Amino acid sequence: MHTLKLQVNESIYTQVLSFINKFQDNEISLVEDTKEEAYIVSSKEEVQKRVLNTEKSGNYVSSSQFWADMDKKIETL
Repeated sequence: MHTLKLQVNESIYTQVLSFINKFQDNEISLVEDTKEEAYIVSSKEEVQKRVLNTEKSGNYVSSSQFWADMDKKIETL
């Protein structure tokens, strides 16, 4: 058996995980699943860069939508 270590971009993480889960347990198993904590920043410039990149990509939701989603999630707990 082989062991692979991958770094997967957040944008395709669910697709990769879905692919892995299609195999049987005796064929493949997830050994470790870690996430780099992207919310930690070391400078004001890093924050500005992240905000600019997010605005350019359009990969964000409004504050009101975020809290509405959080409220729905909390209700299911």
